[in-house]
Amino acid sequence: MKGAFLLFRLSLKRFWRLLCATGLLLAVVQVLRVLLAASIESAGEFDQIAAMLPPFMRKFLGPSLAGLMSFNGIVLGVYFDTSTISALLALAIALATLPAAEIETGFADLILARPMARHCLITRAIALVLFSILLILLMIMAGTWAGLALFAPPDAPWPTARQTASLALSLGMLVVCWSGVAMALGAAYRRGAASAATALLAFAALLLDAAYRLWPPLDRIAWLSPFRYFSPYELIAGEPLRLENLLVLWAIAMTGFVVAYFIISQRDISH
Repeated sequence: MKGAFLLFRLSLKRFWRLLCATGLLLAVVQVLRVLLAASIESAGEFDQIAAMLPPFMRKFLGPSLAGLMSFNGIVLGVYFDTSTISALLALAIALATLPAAEIETGFADLILARPMARHCLITRAIALVLFSILLILLMIMAGTWAGLALFAPPDAPWPTARQTASLALSLGMLVVCWSGVAMALGAAYRRGAASAATALLAFAALLLDAAYRLWPPLDRIAWLSPFRYFSPYELIAGEPLRLENLLVLWAIAMTGFVVAYFIISQRDISH
């Protein structure tokens, strides 16, 4: 465990600038998003925007449309915006495949030349992914409350702390899930192949989930997509967070981590 902690500190020194820059950028974007929501709220244009949506978008959003086309809906949209998810997934994949990069460059040989177990490479990567996701989500939440304090109209109801935390937790579990997939692939293949495969799988899963929302008969295979268990629209509509969805995402992540431990223990990492 001491070896994994030392590796974690070393990796954090390498990546802290990237983590802080990513979190700060997303926090600033969230502050601007609150400003945009406040402008639309003051102009009373939410109904006009909703009326402009094409029928397929109304079908896609379903009962949550009313909640999304509101001040709170625009403010909380950062937690399921495609750009936010893409940024977090890219960061998580990069960190989760760090052991693969170290094997390719020969750095893993130098690490394991010391009295350190192989599993420390994976344990460190897991800790780094979890810490990074938590840090960035906290910075986004700080941006949410800062934006509300600065720009929210006096008569606009703020999103509740529980609703905000539920959306952040759901997003965090989704990213952790895909980091498990990336880590398992990175333990078996080169970093470039593992990153590309994870990104392609995530894109395909996202398309499958979107297709299911528009065409319910796809329910027979829609359960294969981790995005099926990421339900921000329900949370925006006021429904409680489903514990079973979090458990499925966590189970996928843990499976990936366990597979990564097993593969790295058997892999020839000599360079």
